[in-house]
Amino acid sequence: MKSLNAEQQNWVDKTFSSLSLEQRVAQLLIPKVDAGSPVEVLTEYLQGKIEFGGLFVWGEKAEVHRERIGRLQKASRIPLVVAADLENGAGQTVFGTTQFPSMLALGAAGDEQLAYEMGKASAIDGWSAGIHWTFAPVVDVNVNPDNPIANHRCLGDDPDRISRLAKANIRGMQEHGLAACAKHFPGDGIDDVDQHIATSANSLSMERWKAISGRTFSAAFSAEVWSVMIGHIALPAWDPERDKRGAYRPATLSPRITTDLLRNEMQFKGLAVTDDMNMGGASGYANRKDRTVGCITAGCDMLLFPFLPQDYETLLQAVRAGTLSEERVNEAARRVLEFKARLNLHHERIRRDATADERASFDRSAREIAGQSIVLVRNTDGLLPLRTLKPGARVLTVTLTNDRLDLPEIDQELAARGFKVEHVVPTSYGDVDPWVSKVDAIFVNFTFSANWGMGSPRSVGPHNRSFMNGFYMEHPCVVFTSFGSPYHLRQFNTLPNYINVHSFAPASQRAAVAAWFGEAPMTAKSPVGNLERKF
Repeated sequence: MKSLNAEQQNWVDKTFSSLSLEQRVAQLLIPKVDAGSPVEVLTEYLQGKIEFGGLFVWGEKAEVHRERIGRLQKASRIPLVVAADLENGAGQTVFGTTQFPSMLALGAAGDEQLAYEMGKASAIDGWSAGIHWTFAPVVDVNVNPDNPIANHRCLGDDPDRISRLAKANIRGMQEHGLAACAKHFPGDGIDDVDQHIATSANSLSMERWKAISGRTFSAAFSAEVWSVMIGHIALPAWDPERDKRGAYRPATLSPRITTDLLRNEMQFKGLAVTDDMNMGGASGYANRKDRTVGCITAGCDMLLFPFLPQDYETLLQAVRAGTLSEERVNEAARRVLEFKARLNLHHERIRRDATADERASFDRSAREIAGQSIVLVRNTDGLLPLRTLKPGARVLTVTLTNDRLDLPEIDQELAARGFKVEHVVPTSYGDVDPWVSKVDAIFVNFTFSANWGMGSPRSVGPHNRSFMNGFYMEHPCVVFTSFGSPYHLRQFNTLPNYINVHSFAPASQRAAVAAWFGEAPMTAKSPVGNLERKF
């Protein structure tokens, strides 16, 4: 990683020397703006004794972000670094900007230039709202089809493809002033445990870890990614220590992983931030005080979503009691300031919206990713593409979901082509059967994917009972498409056809309809294997 220039380093040194112990401790904290921590409360902390170092924001319009962030920046003596999850571009966090398809769709498209353009769009649209830092890209390798975290959020299961695309994505972000963050170290995607619920484990041997998970993080480091997110993920091959329950330590609480492996072995010099420290992977391993102190002791530089003022006071008391070294706090606080200097947050930067030409370019890139990421996995009935379905036909769209996620663009696109569209979200046995004799075609759409706290990306729930009578064997035109997890043929192994779109972004929904009718190709190479479970 390149050194700071003289002016940036001077600001770091001068600012660090002006900070009291209390202020240095506060710099390690990243609270969030939501109903539980509104702007007014955070402003009072900043103007009082807790001058926290960062801020995390959720989805809002750009003008709302600007107003909230602006108020907090004005109240803070030291510039706040503002973070958000812009994994698929800024669109789902900065409303009104381009919504890109998922990372898995990008993995299927396999195009480095498109990966770069997604990163560039994230930077420009993020900065327009006052966001400087994205917790992306996800460089996890989805080795396990039942892993509930990586899935459509990652670039696939090929470390080389992931490395190539992630490096391009990082360049697109950081060359346009947005700090990237490789996550989730030491690598999710291996087991079938959700770290939001319990400590998950990367169970690879160290030899395999270096070739798989370690390979993608090393690639991100070679691209000089400015930060890394530490996951609540154990790596038993490197840190075999267990507690009295037999539980392995998550990386966030493991000096062996976060300091010895990440810092010393892999020589990572950037900022290390925890994943949400309230997730079950940490909170189920250690009580609040122990994990608050333990994360910093292990080598993490910033804590994501601390409780204020409790966690601040816990850290300060630990330093005064000698259970957390002042040297470790100083190292972390200096790294936070260096991170801010690298972003030039100590200088005023004019925020601007994307120009009309930039917006058109971003929208075009989103469409290209969507169009180039469709994989026709199975077509044993030769039904696809649909050639005989004519305008005026009555069609049914069926959304299978466990998170109230529907696909409105699908119905709109079908209606625009002249079809009479009916829609159902089945909840149990027989919900689709009555439609078999009433419609000319049925489009069954899966939306299951990586979703925090759900525990599985599989199609799980009472809606699966709608398959009981085999409705698709009683109708000549039923099309099955997944807009999230690519692995549904492992569960529904008798389907006559199956398409993976890899994303439920609006551009992906539109691309799917075009592909159904032969208006766009379905020739992408799948970014993952193990798509089917054979008899």
